[in-house]
Amino acid sequence: MGILQSIRPAIAAASLFALGVTASSVSLAPARAETVDVTKDSWWLTPYKASKPWTIGVSYTDTSISYIAALQKAVQAKAKEMGVKIIEVDAKNDTNVELANVESLLQQHIDLLLLEGASLKASVASIEAANNAKVPVVHFNILAEGGEYVTFVGSNQIDSGNEMGKEIVKLYKQAGKPKLKGIYMRGIAGYITDEIRNKGVKDTLKEAGLADKIEWTEQYADFSRAKAQSVAESILAKSQDYDFVIANGDDMILGALGAVKAAGLLGKVLLYTSVDGLPETLDAIKAGEIVSTIFQNPEGQGEGGIMLAAMYLDGDKSLPKQILIPFVPTDKSNVADIMKIANRVYGK
Repeated sequence: MGILQSIRPAIAAASLFALGVTASSVSLAPARAETVDVTKDSWWLTPYKASKPWTIGVSYTDTSISYIAALQKAVQAKAKEMGVKIIEVDAKNDTNVELANVESLLQQHIDLLLLEGASLKASVASIEAANNAKVPVVHFNILAEGGEYVTFVGSNQIDSGNEMGKEIVKLYKQAGKPKLKGIYMRGIAGYITDEIRNKGVKDTLKEAGLADKIEWTEQYADFSRAKAQSVAESILAKSQDYDFVIANGDDMILGALGAVKAAGLLGKVLLYTSVDGLPETLDAIKAGEIVSTIFQNPEGQGEGGIMLAAMYLDGDKSLPKQILIPFVPTDKSNVADIMKIANRVYGK
C-alpha cells in the first residue's frame, strides 16, 4: 500500500483480545487523549469519552463485504461509547460514489472525515475535497496515496499476501511434487486490497524460487461467498486436477469449500489459506476442512480509527502518522484464541 515504516513501534498482536477482554469489561475511568498510549497492546480497548459530541463523517469502501461490515460495527460501538455522532456513507467500491458521498458529508458540516479509501489514487479526490474544506482526515484500513491527513490506523496489506505466499511455500515443500496446481480466488478487479495481496503472494513465491512451480487458475469472485462457490464449481467441472485453493478473502475460501465438498474432493483439493478470520473459517480450520487463514483485526482498525479521530478533535496533535496492527497467521495451533476475538467482532 505504499505505507512508510511507522514512526512508533508497530502494535503487537492483540493479547487482551486473546483473553476476551473488551472495553466494557475493563473497570477503568475514561482516559483523556493525552493519556492514551497507542504503542500499547490493544490500546483501542481503553475506555474513552470525547470532550464534546463531535460529528464525524465515516466513508466505507463496501459494507457488503463481511470484513468491512465488521469494521462498521466496531466504529459504531466505539462512537457510542465516546459520545460522538457519526454520519456513515458507503462507496460501494465506486470512487465516483465515494466523492459524491464525501461532498455530501462536507455539506453537513462534519468535524472530521474518517475515510476507508476505495482506491489508492482515485480516492485522493475525496481527500482533497476535505482538505479544501479545512476538514481533517483520518484513514483507516486503506491508505490512499495523496492529500493531507492526520493519521492512518490499519494493517500493512502486503504482509497478508506475504503470509499467504509463505503458506504455499510450506505446502510445496511438504507435497514433494515438481509442480503444484492452484486455484486462486481473487477479489474485485482493481480493488486495492486484492491487488496488494496478489503482489505479496507472487513476490514471496518468486523470492523462494517457486514462481514457475505453481500453475495458477485465477478468477475474480468479488469477495462473495456465493460467487466464489459458483466460480469454483465451474473450474472443477472442467478439471479436478488441482492441489489447493487460496483466496484473498475468507468469504471466497468458504465458497470454494462448498464447491470442493459438492465435487467430493475434500481432502484431495486442499483449501489452503485466505485472509480475514471469519468465525465460519475458524470453525472449518478447527474441523480440518481449511488449513489456515490470516487474521486481520476489524475491531482494532474500526475502534482505533474512530478513537484517533476523537482524540485529534479533542486536541491531541501528536498522533503518529500511522499505527499498524499486525496480521496473525492462524491455523489449528492458535485457532481457539483467535476464535474468541472473531466471535465477538463478527457477532456470532
